[in-house]
Amino acid sequence: MGAAAIGFQRALRHLGITGEVFAGEVAPGFDAIVHPLSKLRVEPDDLVLYHHGIASSLVAKVLHLPCRRGLVFHNITPARFYAGTRLAEPLVTGRAQLTALAGHVDVAIGVSAFNARELEAAGHRDVKVVPLLVEPERFAPSQADAALLARLQLRGAPRIVSVSRVMPHKRVDDLLSLHQELKRIAPRAQLVIVGGYEAGQAAFKALKRRADALGQVTFLGKVPHAQLVAAYRAADLFVSMSEHEGLGVPLLEAFASEVPVLAFGAAAVPETMGGRGLVFDEKHFAALAEVALHVTSNEVMREQVVVGQKERLADFSLESVANALRHALPERRSAPKRRTTRPRVAFVVQRFGEFIVGGAEAHARQVAMALAPHAAVEVFTTCATDHLSWKNELEAGTSRDGPLTVHRFPSSRFRNIRGFNRLSDGLFGKPQDLVTESRWIADQGPTSPALLERLVAERERFDAVAFFTYLYQPTVYGVPLLADRALVVPTAHDEPPLAFHLFGDVFEQPRALLCNTPEEEALIRARFPNAAPSSVVGVGVTPLAPKPERFRDAFDVHGPYLLYVGRMESGKGVSELIDFHQALVKAFHDAPTLVLAGSGELKPRGDRVIAVGRVDEQTKWDALGGAMAVVVPSRYESLSLLALEAFAVGTPVIGNTSGAVIRGQLERSQAGAGYDDERSFIEAVKVVGEKRAALSKKARAYGAKHQWPTVIDAWLSTISRISRHRSER
Repeated sequence: MGAAAIGFQRALRHLGITGEVFAGEVAPGFDAIVHPLSKLRVEPDDLVLYHHGIASSLVAKVLHLPCRRGLVFHNITPARFYAGTRLAEPLVTGRAQLTALAGHVDVAIGVSAFNARELEAAGHRDVKVVPLLVEPERFAPSQADAALLARLQLRGAPRIVSVSRVMPHKRVDDLLSLHQELKRIAPRAQLVIVGGYEAGQAAFKALKRRADALGQVTFLGKVPHAQLVAAYRAADLFVSMSEHEGLGVPLLEAFASEVPVLAFGAAAVPETMGGRGLVFDEKHFAALAEVALHVTSNEVMREQVVVGQKERLADFSLESVANALRHALPERRSAPKRRTTRPRVAFVVQRFGEFIVGGAEAHARQVAMALAPHAAVEVFTTCATDHLSWKNELEAGTSRDGPLTVHRFPSSRFRNIRGFNRLSDGLFGKPQDLVTESRWIADQGPTSPALLERLVAERERFDAVAFFTYLYQPTVYGVPLLADRALVVPTAHDEPPLAFHLFGDVFEQPRALLCNTPEEEALIRARFPNAAPSSVVGVGVTPLAPKPERFRDAFDVHGPYLLYVGRMESGKGVSELIDFHQALVKAFHDAPTLVLAGSGELKPRGDRVIAVGRVDEQTKWDALGGAMAVVVPSRYESLSLLALEAFAVGTPVIGNTSGAVIRGQLERSQAGAGYDDERSFIEAVKVVGEKRAALSKKARAYGAKHQWPTVIDAWLSTISRISRHRSER
């Protein structure tokens, strides 16, 4: 049910509707995506969609909310399956609550037609059906845990898999009966059961004793997503013996995993299957064993079944769920359309201000300033200055930054960067489900519901909404909310989070992607084949006249120096740069000094290392103009603005060529040297020292190509196209 709520939230964003998820209980670690119900505050026009659970204590609270209320009904198993157990009474109570809710909700939704009929029987009127979200790409072969997949495939065949909690109405005992009959005709048959269970429970102990006696039965329990996919992908056949399903999500996950499904046609199962797969209505285990063997051994039949099943998944896609929600929810009043000849553009970026050196934030400010003479530009950002914690350090509200109107909104939660890094280490490089990816996005932050709510409320004021950098929550949530006028400057590079499927909302939903380099555009296309129309626009550079001696005098810098400007973080390659420089100093008595400008968690030290901290714009240009070379140590860049600024004043660049973007910039400019280890770094410094004059000439020529008029023309053309496309619809 929690996963369903997160899926609905995502579908609502695709309808341009903001919303948060609240729960009576929030498991540790999930407070980033789910809030305690005690924090819910509503306005009369708000709509709260309550997902009804068994004998939930939330019913009374929902009924007393001073706003519009909606009910989402998943399923309550009839009490007869649990006669004589502690669950029998709560099941009766849960169904009675459905009746009590009738007449007190504005919207009633069943996640299947079967559940909708149950709502109608309980007295609800005008019930709508909204299916649950199933994303086939999360069950592709690449998403399977390779070790578990290999282990399961080494065992006997045919392999039968079932996924469900081990509970009475799931009829695990019937699975064992089928397994017993199948082993008579296929002695090496395997049965794998995936799902939570209580190991000490008497009923499970009895099942386990029977399974052990039969042999070749594996209980995997509750598993991470990648292992779940491995279990599906290892199967020759998926079997469901459940006798009460409100929808049957595991059936659809098996469809997505390209596994033939054999299911007992109880409750909503026939509806879920939609005429695909194999449905039976009598449990003759000997006959079913023969069917199972035939399906698993007949490749032609298997292929026909799998093809039909995959077609069925279109009815549970994000588009289908969003469309169903659109028709289920009350119509929203739309704001009157604005008439103006001068385009209005909103920029959305996680931090904003002159105090930020480098990165997507500096990129956003430069574009906004250059665009301001041609369009009314408003910036939507947070009150944070520190991207590690997202603490609110600036005053919320509206202010001016030269020609720009800046709206700042508070972050609703702060980040413990060490805890977040541990979470990332545990997730990166492994396939994840929607809930886990949503948790990471929310922990990444910055979380500012007020920012998105204001932007959505005022959407009609803007011809385009430009989101800077794909990685942060305002972009991930904001793009689908405003897809009809969204453009994204992704600043994407080849890093672990780019593998998350949820970022498809960022790259596939907007009207345009404005990339910084050909390498970035190619990377996005390779990862997201259905990405929005894209073009390489980049950024213009207008240097301030540098006075190198002023910089040298201010910071007591003598002789040749290498310069880095940006965040002082290991993730930016700064620690490695210092190590390589120290090796250079040990090898050569006349090695240049390393000057580091910027702030961050790293406190640089070393022989002939000068850290000057954060510097203003003029000081930065003075430093750039006097450097022997600028160093770009990061492996992960979508565009090195620092490199372009160096080229603009004729300063060569020494760049980390482990990343395709920096490698491409150096190849196109021919104005520097690359490195990927200590030896090549030392060699690059030597090359630049020997050929600086020639490299400087090439740097100026390349820098001259990056002019603001060309960049702004591309922006205005994109904004006009987005506005025109919307008006024609």
